[in-house]
Amino acid sequence: MKRLLWLAVLAGCTASPGAATPQDETLRRLTNAGDAAYNLEEPGQAAEQYRAALGRARQRDDAAAIDDAGFNLATAELRENQPNAAMATARELRAELARRGVADPAFDLITATALFRLDDLAPADRVAAPLTGGRDKALADAAWFLRGLIADKQGDGGVLRQAAAALSPAADAGDKAELRARMAHDPALALHAADLRRDALDYRGMARVLALAAEYTPDPATSADLFLRAGQSAAEQHDAAQARIWLVRVRAEAPDPAVRAEAERILRSLPVRDVRE
Repeated sequence: MKRLLWLAVLAGCTASPGAATPQDETLRRLTNAGDAAYNLEEPGQAAEQYRAALGRARQRDDAAAIDDAGFNLATAELRENQPNAAMATARELRAELARRGVADPAFDLITATALFRLDDLAPADRVAAPLTGGRDKALADAAWFLRGLIADKQGDGGVLRQAAAALSPAADAGDKAELRARMAHDPALALHAADLRRDALDYRGMARVLALAAEYTPDPATSADLFLRAGQSAAEQHDAAQARIWLVRVRAEAPDPAVRAEAERILRSLPVRDVRE
């Protein structure tokens, strides 16, 4: 199966990134091992297996297998919250494939997503924008969704509305709901998007829209509880930097001392330094 699940890039869901050329049994085993680790939410182990699969693909001098293994590796690095490593992998594979006359825009989506994770918004949008006009509708939908997230962060309501309108009928339901919530500043829509993300096993996206619902909720106690839930989920996903942002807000803003104490407890459990490179 060729790479179709672009949500795996944007949100880190548990669908396996892709399948490499199956004729080589060693390559097949390495890829399957990477897929298994990825599906078990062990992106570090998945990256090791995909890196070995990439080496095997190079040993085969197989451009298609190099493409797939490289994409899988970069996806696992994003899932591991290593955006700089994912960008480096994408850059390396893009150049390697170009020497073979192969251009894979999926690596541009990797790069744009990594830049977004690093809060480098203008370059992320520049990389994502050309992907919205391609013939691959799944890739175009993913790029439009990313551009919608970027536009919302930048306060650009026009591009946000354009992104929401541009999503195809086949686009992910959670993406559609999230962009609608962002346009309407509606906590109920955000919570609906969180339910859709949870059902899709997209816990990174779920935490993001829980925090979005918290932003839009006027009641301080409810807002603090939503931020606490988002921060707790992010902490369990080993996204210490994002968890810290949400939990610090809880500690500062929650009217309930018990909620503030719970946020403080989780904050104390976070690593001092984020794992991102």
